[in-house]
Amino acid sequence: MSYDAQIKEIRNCAKSLLEQGKVDLILGYGEGGFDGLSAPLFVRKPENCDKLIWGDRCWQNLSGYLCGRSDKVGVVAKPCDVRGIVQLVIEGQIQRENVYIIGADCLKIVDSEGKLRPGCEDCTIHSPPIYDTYIQDERVQNLEPNQETTEEYSLERFQNEIDKCILCFACRQACYGCYCNTCFMDRGVPNWLPGEVDSGAKMVFHLGKAMHLAGRCVECGSCDAVCASGVHLRYIIKEVTRFVEETYDFKTGLDLDTKPAMMDFSPDDEDTGFLGR
Repeated sequence: MSYDAQIKEIRNCAKSLLEQGKVDLILGYGEGGFDGLSAPLFVRKPENCDKLIWGDRCWQNLSGYLCGRSDKVGVVAKPCDVRGIVQLVIEGQIQRENVYIIGADCLKIVDSEGKLRPGCEDCTIHSPPIYDTYIQDERVQNLEPNQETTEEYSLERFQNEIDKCILCFACRQACYGCYCNTCFMDRGVPNWLPGEVDSGAKMVFHLGKAMHLAGRCVECGSCDAVCASGVHLRYIIKEVTRFVEETYDFKTGLDLDTKPAMMDFSPDDEDTGFLGR
């Protein structure tokens, strides 16, 4: 199946949902993004469904757009988007009955030079874990498994990345899991953000965000993808994610019936910590 075939299925499904009144809105991808990438598209009329696109440039994680909505939304979702939806349902941020998932297989997402976008280089989930309509791509069956890369974990690497950060919070805004009305960095008591943006404040933000995403990151790579300063600190969250998977046998957003590791407690849980590795 080509992308053209998937696009046709997505448009037909979206149009049918709107015509039958099953949803009030279709959230998907359209033209107009920077450098040939997609842009989020909100469709309310059936005749506008032909503006929906699909392919290897549809990089945004759309699940965060569903927070706080009371209408019924049909969403075109990649596997990482679906994982975000699952987690948001579990966390009580959206209602499952208000979301119609048009789940689509995803081969890869690339930039204008054909390079894999952040998150795709080590992705292992190419089909949506749950869906209401499934848009299949038979090519995912022939994908070679990604090779695990060796990461360098050093203080020097961390400091080099921190030095590039200007605390613009673009990574926070792009993250599906950062939906708090007031981020801990924006609170006045205690004041985490000093008058001058120094290395300490930047470390507090990035390490704090990593801890808040423990057992919640869906590995979409949006944080690295949106950084205009070229900060690449996703490797920290990747390590936290690996820790949660190995310690608690939990992978985020795969089903609605499993409690996330950080939302569950048992006296039999292994008593360990990140520094204990």
